[in-house]
Amino acid sequence: MNKGLIIFLNGTSSSGKTSLTKKLQELCGEPYFHLSIDVYENMAPEKYLENNYWDTLRKCASAMHNSIKTFSDAGLNVIIDHVILDIPEENGWLEECVKILLDYPVVFVRVDCPLHELERREKDRGDRDIGQAKWQLERIHGHGIYDLEVNTFENTMQECAEQIMQFKLPANHLNAFRRLYEKTKEMI
Repeated sequence: MNKGLIIFLNGTSSSGKTSLTKKLQELCGEPYFHLSIDVYENMAPEKYLENNYWDTLRKCASAMHNSIKTFSDAGLNVIIDHVILDIPEENGWLEECVKILLDYPVVFVRVDCPLHELERREKDRGDRDIGQAKWQLERIHGHGIYDLEVNTFENTMQECAEQIMQFKLPANHLNAFRRLYEKTKEMI
């Protein structure tokens, strides 16, 4: 059985990952399942999040990372909606994803949006912590390696989705996760 394709979106809160996921699901000829860190976090009982937020979130994230592999192994395509930050509490998240999905067909997509628009979206939605996107924007994308970058302010969701759908994995499978893995090996 062929492995399912993985579109891995990484960007701040309010950058448009969920809207982009819905647009991709609408436009893709094949079904793509949506896995979101928010959904996995919301599966945890509130008292565990309150008592030890980061430890619980780390476990939820690891469960999601392993679920990506499970979906792909079953031949199911997935879109990942994630926020991987360059902070000590999330140390190892990207490395875990790279290790688990190294030999999988992953397109790692940086989802960008300028701060003024992130702040406008936070206010308009009313269900976001004001300032969260700014805080995240200052702590994301430090690794700097992606297969593709989209900007949800400069382009419509349709245009961003089309950019992603037109991207083809290199024949030698030298995708961003493979390059991140090689970079990690060099540092050891």
